[in-house]
Amino acid sequence: MPGFRRWSKSKFERNPESSFKLLAAVLVITLYLIIKEFQHPTVRIREASTFGSQIQHTQWNGTGKAQETRAKSVRDAMRYTFLKYRENAWGCDDILPVSGGNSSSRNGWGAFIVDSASTLALMGLWDELAHSIEHILAIDFAEVQDLVDPFETTIRYMGGLLSIVELYDVGLIPEHVLHEEARDLILEHAITLAEKLAPAYDTPTGMPWPRIDFETEQGEPDPSFDFHNDPDKREYDHPVIGPARTGSSILENRVLTRLTGNDVYARNSTLAWAPLVWSKWATPWAGMVDAPIDIMTGAPVGRSRQWDGGHDSYYEYLLKITLLAPPSDPHLEVYKKRFLLAAASLRKHLSSRSAPAPKHLMQHLFIGRQDDKQYKNQMGHLACFAPGTILLASKFYDQSQLRSFALALLDGCRHTYTSTPTKIGPETWSWVPKFGYDDPLFLPENERQRKEALESGFWSTESQYKGRPEYVESLFYAWRITGEQRYREWAWEAFAAMEKHCKAPFGYAQLGDVYDTGNSKWVDMQESYWAAETLKYLWLTFTDVDVASLDSWVFSTEGHPFRMIR
Repeated sequence: MPGFRRWSKSKFERNPESSFKLLAAVLVITLYLIIKEFQHPTVRIREASTFGSQIQHTQWNGTGKAQETRAKSVRDAMRYTFLKYRENAWGCDDILPVSGGNSSSRNGWGAFIVDSASTLALMGLWDELAHSIEHILAIDFAEVQDLVDPFETTIRYMGGLLSIVELYDVGLIPEHVLHEEARDLILEHAITLAEKLAPAYDTPTGMPWPRIDFETEQGEPDPSFDFHNDPDKREYDHPVIGPARTGSSILENRVLTRLTGNDVYARNSTLAWAPLVWSKWATPWAGMVDAPIDIMTGAPVGRSRQWDGGHDSYYEYLLKITLLAPPSDPHLEVYKKRFLLAAASLRKHLSSRSAPAPKHLMQHLFIGRQDDKQYKNQMGHLACFAPGTILLASKFYDQSQLRSFALALLDGCRHTYTSTPTKIGPETWSWVPKFGYDDPLFLPENERQRKEALESGFWSTESQYKGRPEYVESLFYAWRITGEQRYREWAWEAFAAMEKHCKAPFGYAQLGDVYDTGNSKWVDMQESYWAAETLKYLWLTFTDVDVASLDSWVFSTEGHPFRMIR
């Protein structure tokens, strides 16, 4: 089986001897930094003696059974989503849910089909899944539209393919839907795609190029981002990348290594985030990386620190690789230490309670962002993944002090939902911190924002809803880990609001303004993660808790389940 072309000649030519020396140097430095890096004197983290603590709540007493009516409602929403796509946009990446048109922004391989397949499998929608598999088997990854984004391609396409193989291997997909020969062909597709993505790792650091040209087999900068002149007028010598894009491929590639026996996939994805995990660059907050990062040198060329968009799934994968990888993996303690330090820094430096508002006296916990020395009192919907991830860590690592932090953050995310007329939270929002920040960067700028702040203690800075899953994802984890019924109720509130305000003639539309209850604010867009994640996490919240147990499955950042083999 061919491996990744790790050091092929490209725009930065190297000869084989120097390439070998550089790779050896990276490995030596990595081993050195494992020993040296994580002796932080000011943050104390209670050590757990073992990995693998039971994650899901156990004392259900019958409460963990499926809520059949609610589960069926979400399953019906998935069937409607699939049907409208199949009738009007089959083979395209996405359907336009208002007009019935189509979009192919993910290279034209049918992103919706691949990304939604694991949801169909879990829900037992066998006719729909069989139709999807027929398309998947016919994909030719050599035929491509535009440059390829390694990050999105890995989490949507490769993750979707591998999850179907994993679900088949444990007997969750019947033979009349997927037989062994077809299973092997899907795995071959994943291998082919991994080989096509190989040039992404052809950099001196192993950090991936932001884009790949499949025709020339060369890495490319992000064409939408001028790295010589970014919006903040900073000059960069080389292409740069954020932590999420370089640190969110290890789950998918570790699964591919497990299924093929070829360790090149795990090795390359490990090298891709090594400059973050074993960073030699000083950062003021333990565990958290500064970004963006120069992919040629590994040096941070900015001082942004956060758990929001662009950074989020790197921290998510630090935790989840310790669930997925076998206990023999030599780096597990390093990943665990790095995650716990980052979570402690998040809590200490970026979390803040909102000041009480005249019409809303409650205070809610949010997490902001840091840019150099400036605290930004702004949070995005994407950051609502953090409660679920931190709660998962609190249970798996036996770190009880993280539990209350995670649940307080989840309550803050819920508040953004319950405070709008649609009962759906906005894309981004700001608040006035109660403590610690005398000069917040963001204050209400207009009458609307002042009114929102007066009534709820926060105001929207981007009022759209993009079909995102992060809030209901965290509700799923909270339900499965705590067993508290209120999280099911909160999930039902969210789904009912989506059903009421987002359901459009050809799917589920995004909202232009969550403060507007009319459908005139529909946005003609439906990303594949609506089916891959949002509906999946909602359905898993209402079905029986034994389905896709957190003690057996690890969910990727795109919601694809992978087996936990320990």
